[in-house]
Amino acid sequence: MQLVNPATYEVDLEANRARLEELRKVVGDAERVALLLQDDPDPDGIASAIALRTVLGRNRSTTPIFTFGQVTRAENLAMIRLLDVSVEPVDTETLRAFPRVALLDVQPAYFGDRLPHVHIVIDHHPRCGPLDAEFCDVRTHYGATSTILTEYLEAAGADVSQRLATALLYGIKSDTLMLNRETGPADLRAFMALYPLTNYNVLRRIERPELPLAFATFLARVLPRIRKRSELLTLHVGRVEREDVIPQLADFCMQFENTEWVVVSGKTHDAVIMSVRNPGYVRSAGDVVRRLFAAIGRAGGHRSMAKAIVPLRFWRHAFGSTRDREIAATIESLFWQELYGEGSEPERATA
Repeated sequence: MQLVNPATYEVDLEANRARLEELRKVVGDAERVALLLQDDPDPDGIASAIALRTVLGRNRSTTPIFTFGQVTRAENLAMIRLLDVSVEPVDTETLRAFPRVALLDVQPAYFGDRLPHVHIVIDHHPRCGPLDAEFCDVRTHYGATSTILTEYLEAAGADVSQRLATALLYGIKSDTLMLNRETGPADLRAFMALYPLTNYNVLRRIERPELPLAFATFLARVLPRIRKRSELLTLHVGRVEREDVIPQLADFCMQFENTEWVVVSGKTHDAVIMSVRNPGYVRSAGDVVRRLFAAIGRAGGHRSMAKAIVPLRFWRHAFGSTRDREIAATIESLFWQELYGEGSEPERATA
């Protein structure tokens, strides 16, 4: 295998310019375009939305950034505060009023029947359902959607502000785990192009946000619940007020010795939420959660990271109990049997 120098990695500018022309035709003369992100927007989605706004030559009023949920993770809250980004809550009826809806870093299947219509999809995740949109650019070999939008900016010859460069750089860093996870030459090239334009002081403040002291108490309470079985580590933390602690704990638990798979789960008022991690050279985490939970919830992700959300009513129907102790045991059993094939045939979730 030959070494690849990202500085010499050639982007197909003509292809990107053709995509931009197609994108602009889809937008047309629409007065307003809704930029829709996942329910708990992450830096990659937020940065991509800001960049698309720039590519289209729009402003905040004509291209508002929406989510059905809210930004919860401390780093992401710091990002929108320090970079002055507005992410507004939205409902289905509000979206119906927009002549164009664009999805960034997410796909239509994620939203189910909450999404009335969609015209644009730009994403890097594996396809998780039909892409019924007039414009689709899904590049699964890219580590971040921010990389795609960086190429759009280059193709458009747009001026990239320090604020936008900082957002895109952080979007790439966060989605590739500081360039350590599912990173390709295109991501490295985009990173190198953005780096000289970035505000490093702001970036440091985003990456090291203040955490409430209560988080230490939470860790002391839940870490003793870790269940370790060979190279599989599972942790069910019970009810959580903020679901962002679940992926944070999943990333943290991957650091424990002799661990290849991590599943951290928690319970909100209406769902069981799971974050799955692995080092990237074993089975695809996204494939595993889809096999186990796609029939009763939303499930998907990448090779090394994935997420599943199962409504409590469907969990109860499939597995019989939503008590925390039973949830913890069920999750350990499901993943152990799915990953290592030992014991009885893994229980399949069906609604």
